[in-house]
Amino acid sequence: MQNRPRPRIGALASVLAGMLVFGPVHANAQEDQGSQAQAASTVAPAPEPSTTTPPAEPLWTLAASAGVSSRDDGPDGSWQTLALTRRLGRGYVRGSMMRYNGTLQQSDAALPSDYYVGTLGAGGNFDNWVVDGWMSYGRQRYGKISTASGSRSSTGAKGSDYYAVGGDFGRVVPLGSRFYLTPTVAASFASGKLLRPAPTGSDQIDLETDEPTWSGNATMRMDYAFGAARSHYIGLSISRNWSSNGVSALRVRPSGDGDGTPAFALDSKHYADGWSEIGTSANMKLGRNLYLDLFATRSFGALAGNVTAAGVGLRKSF
Repeated sequence: MQNRPRPRIGALASVLAGMLVFGPVHANAQEDQGSQAQAASTVAPAPEPSTTTPPAEPLWTLAASAGVSSRDDGPDGSWQTLALTRRLGRGYVRGSMMRYNGTLQQSDAALPSDYYVGTLGAGGNFDNWVVDGWMSYGRQRYGKISTASGSRSSTGAKGSDYYAVGGDFGRVVPLGSRFYLTPTVAASFASGKLLRPAPTGSDQIDLETDEPTWSGNATMRMDYAFGAARSHYIGLSISRNWSSNGVSALRVRPSGDGDGTPAFALDSKHYADGWSEIGTSANMKLGRNLYLDLFATRSFGALAGNVTAAGVGLRKSF
């Protein structure tokens, strides 16, 4: 395989983990916008004191959500999640499944993939201290490789495993009766692979490279409660994000075997990246135990290209 210019891809890893537990990873680190917006809904402020005995709160919540992301000068992505949450006092446990579809653009080929990932998570709001943790396992299925000469299936692996683990920690700070400030920090690790297509016209097979990724972010979010019962929230957030694998470039290194015949080894070089992101979200109560969640985000200063994302979710408690 020949060396190529740096591909416009990031390790997909930090994305999916957060999306899944809160609804993202092996998607680009920036594609975790969905996770952060939905995570905020689990960090809802503690309810206002009441002089009357409230009805028993539902113990279960079923949530369905979907979203899209658009990278500047790059392919779009989409995701869908289904999650079931069980409340345990001030805490919760959650199981979720997600499908993520995205395309990675390399120098001479586009590689669409589908990711199917399951996540188990737990956390809670304890006297306005919030904590969440999750672990994920899934499978990436490689789609047809698109090149200038047409589309073809992979001549090597058809898919790969994906693993992730992560968590966050924060504090809900009431500012009067309607405003809430929530600073949080989060970190995650994900392990997956990227398919590297062989040059067009060569007799070599497509190979994979390992893509371990550490990521983290610090977020500041402001929420405003409104409505007669203050059951609706609208929020603004700003975050600083970091990934050890913001862009992954193909690297071909000589690896002579000692008999004088040239030999080469394929791996990837990982470029760390830091970027900022702003977001807005709304959590609306539609009826008895039925809620609508909306979010939109925009990233700035990312090596692999800035991303605009939006999503919608529907939650039903019972």
